[in-house]
Amino acid sequence: MKTIYITTIILLSSFPLFSQSPTVNIEDMPSFFKDGGGVENTYYKDVNNFMDPFEGTWLYTNGNTSFKIVLVKETMQYTGKFYTDYVVGEYQYVENGTEIANTLANTDPYNIGIGGDSFLKPEHRPVCNDCPANERRLQVTIHDRISGLNGTFTLKLTTVNGQPAIEGFIWGSGPTVIIEGNPPAYTEMVIPTGTFTFIKQ
Repeated sequence: MKTIYITTIILLSSFPLFSQSPTVNIEDMPSFFKDGGGVENTYYKDVNNFMDPFEGTWLYTNGNTSFKIVLVKETMQYTGKFYTDYVVGEYQYVENGTEIANTLANTDPYNIGIGGDSFLKPEHRPVCNDCPANERRLQVTIHDRISGLNGTFTLKLTTVNGQPAIEGFIWGSGPTVIIEGNPPAYTEMVIPTGTFTFIKQ
């Protein structure tokens, strides 16, 4: 009887933890700009595993210029308000044989080089006219540690010569505030913007 009583207490005490963290498809996460973001204590899960194929090491090359990104899916990450699945990563950019930026050795989870959890349907900007209706692109943020600026990084799965690949589109803007008489050190990212085709390594 004592054992049954203790077990009952444990089950009852743990029940609120599960009841307070309902699981919702990450595609149904409320927009931060429209609705203030996710609901407190909710777990926004990548239930269809759209993020999984983006994991790995990917490399763009053009002569002596290369751009390497390493992406990892992390599950049930707490944002301070709710839980979500997330893609994080780091990168290395080499231009004409000279290394311009390298965050691959970073181990600080609060200062990641690449991170995000947004899915883009074909009609979402940038519009993808050749994407099937059930395809999802991944949109993340890339942090330029040198300039201190950020860019939007849209990732689309594709195939090049039979190899898995990602078509990546990076765009960014300059500083949001420029103080007269005190210009910023950088007005654009050191990391290049544009379209890159990354081959899986």
